[in-house]
Amino acid sequence: MILPGHVAAASLVSKALGVDLRAALAVSMVPDLIDKPVRWLFRLTPNDRIPAHTLLGWALTSAVAGLLGGRRFAAGWVAGYGSHLLCDEVNAHLNPGRIYFWWPFKRYTMHIGPTGLQSSLNDFRPASVALEVGLTLVALAVWGREYSRRRQGGQCGPG
Repeated sequence: MILPGHVAAASLVSKALGVDLRAALAVSMVPDLIDKPVRWLFRLTPNDRIPAHTLLGWALTSAVAGLLGGRRFAAGWVAGYGSHLLCDEVNAHLNPGRIYFWWPFKRYTMHIGPTGLQSSLNDFRPASVALEVGLTLVALAVWGREYSRRRQGGQCGPG
């Protein structure tokens, strides 16, 4: 999944669970912002989904979010990060690659895929693009409906 799908998923999860939207959106791309440069630029890992696309990465960053932002922010962080991992797990079944949840505690045969944004985008299959577009449209519809309801009720600010 790429930016629109991850942001859409994080916003939907935050709404469904009633957690901090700011935190969920803030973390919606964190695993990619860590793992992609580690692999693509520095070539330190065999795959662009470790170390942040793991349960260990999720747990460590969530603990830091709790320490720095408090419980409410941490709950949003947990939800947003989890939505990123879930989306990538679903996407891994539609494209080459996979998520290595238990790394470094479990040995995996790593999928050594392309490096760089263009080669990763070339790897996307039509089902993945459809999922991305569909998820984004659902999120836009949900938030548009909420905005419209608030505006009708006089709860929106000027604009």
